[in-house]
Amino acid sequence: MKKNLFLTGLLLTVLTAGAQNASLKGTFLKDVMGQKSNMLYIAQNEKGQLAPKSMAALRSTDRSFQANITPDMGIIGKVNYVGADGEFYPIYFKKGETVDITVKDGTIRFNGKLSKENKFFAAWYSLLAPLRQLDYTPLGRSTGSQRYHELIDSITPLAQQLIAQVNTGNSYFDNWVKKAMPYNLQYDVLNVFSNGIEFGQKTDYPAYLQKLFNNYQYDSMDMWNYSAAPFDLISIYAFGRAWVYNFIMGPTLPISLTYISDPQLRGEVMIEAMNRHLLDSCDVRCKQYESSFVTADQKARRDALLRRWLVNQPGNPAIDFAYEDVNGKQKALSDYKGKVVVVDVWATWCAPCKKEIPMLEQLQQEFQGQDVVFMSVSFDTDRAAWQKMITEKHMGGVQLISYRKGPLVDDYVIDAVPRFMVFDRQGNVVTTNAPRPSEPELKQLIETELKKN
Repeated sequence: MKKNLFLTGLLLTVLTAGAQNASLKGTFLKDVMGQKSNMLYIAQNEKGQLAPKSMAALRSTDRSFQANITPDMGIIGKVNYVGADGEFYPIYFKKGETVDITVKDGTIRFNGKLSKENKFFAAWYSLLAPLRQLDYTPLGRSTGSQRYHELIDSITPLAQQLIAQVNTGNSYFDNWVKKAMPYNLQYDVLNVFSNGIEFGQKTDYPAYLQKLFNNYQYDSMDMWNYSAAPFDLISIYAFGRAWVYNFIMGPTLPISLTYISDPQLRGEVMIEAMNRHLLDSCDVRCKQYESSFVTADQKARRDALLRRWLVNQPGNPAIDFAYEDVNGKQKALSDYKGKVVVVDVWATWCAPCKKEIPMLEQLQQEFQGQDVVFMSVSFDTDRAAWQKMITEKHMGGVQLISYRKGPLVDDYVIDAVPRFMVFDRQGNVVTTNAPRPSEPELKQLIETELKKN
């Protein structure tokens, strides 16, 4: 009797726990240049970026997967973006619901019993499937402009109607749909320009695009906070409106900023462009759009990225760094001001780095007695291995270990070795991406700097 009660209680506990969870299963077929995706991500938009909250491996045989969604993940009762390699779909996780999806050729099919929220997404992607198949399949991409025109004209009014009439009884979800789905619709329609489609005269464009390109402005942070790919969206919008529709040629990013009336949104776009190394003359642009950096957080992120950009521009002051030598003494770049400094960022486990060591030693001998300092900073985290190699190979110059931390990582953004940098006598940057010792250009660069006063 007691055993039966125990088993009954255990079963109730399991059932109760299961009712608090959600699950996601299905297949996700995504092929990028012959490489199939092997991991599915469940993410949420956080400050314009898709932040992964969970993931599931895609089986190599059929790209099927299964994921258990638990309350501690913080994603139940919310809309999440599910996908991989730039292809993401919104899905709502409800307690006790199992969402079964099939993704192929840019379309998603929802299977089985669905909540009202996911019934909306099922209807949405069923409606958009013909258009998305044009964007995501080779056969579709070879389709002419007439088919695109027909689909955009027929689909967009119905999609806008779906958004306007959403009424699931879930106020959070309905509000999310009204804020997010117009931008998802924009993205799918604007992808037409990624496939090189043109419609001729402005009057030949689908009505949806004519309206979108007629004085439209991104006037709130909603686009940044709800879209799956906000930076990509504004970029493709600017390309379509400026280059294709209005025949205005020029760098896409500065043009895109003119289509944004919300200062904070403009600031986010600029910060992301800096983060992707897409913004030329960062210092000039940041000064030009100073009013776009509204919050303290934006200003801090801008300053950090601007600092990184400036340090990689020849002639700008170096960002100082200090690391310990074999005796545990801190030595800084600034300690050698008045001399030309050649910095070698390397590691004991890096084969290309070790290949350069003999040529680096040869350079040191050739410049011995001159105002040149050779500083080698290791990315090793194993001090013993680092010190052993220095001793065994009788490595000269200034030898330091960074443990892959500090300014070389944070400010110079070095994420691969070997990397060589040269600084002049005044402590300014000559180059943060210098030729290797095995290349004659490094010796020539050093000689040029030594000739300067």
